[in-house]
Amino acid sequence: MIIQVGHLNGQVKTYNLADQSTAAELMNVLNSELACEVQLVQSGELVNASSILAGERIYYVTVDAEGGKKKKKKKKNFAKPKKKKHRHRKVKLATLKLYNVDNKGVVQRSHKQCPQCPQGVYMAKHYDRHYCGLCHQTFRMDEATIKANLEAIKKQQAAKAAAAAAAAPAGGAADKGAAGGKKGKKK
Repeated sequence: MIIQVGHLNGQVKTYNLADQSTAAELMNVLNSELACEVQLVQSGELVNASSILAGERIYYVTVDAEGGKKKKKKKKNFAKPKKKKHRHRKVKLATLKLYNVDNKGVVQRSHKQCPQCPQGVYMAKHYDRHYCGLCHQTFRMDEATIKANLEAIKKQQAAKAAAAAAAAPAGGAADKGAAGGKKGKKK
């Protein structure tokens, strides 16, 4: 039986096979000729290896090709570091900062209430002024109060610096080891 086979280059070749031969026999002949594993297609469908071939049809050779894979994307490298989002930190018992208690047990507000805004709106206390964030009204303090506030701020900053210095380990590059120190001394 003469069977026509369309090859990959577009040529149609004829093969002489025995009557009632299967597709597996033709595939073995083509595998040895082309030196690769092939499959047969007839009218757009793959031919089963156990099916019997018909002489009046043209069978086409197909080869499995490695294709269709997407190219691996390169990881984007941003010039600027991403901006960190501001997270609100909860302060426990934050309302205690709004009030002062005397030795006698008298409670006084430490923040001034805004006269133009509704009740319950307090003004921000800066070292030299009181400021309302709602209506933007500002009240200046007198010079003596400003000096006292500045001295109190300096004392707080000095106390914070002393606490940070006590918490940080003493020493330089020798404590950090080879990874943290300088690589070489310049002369």
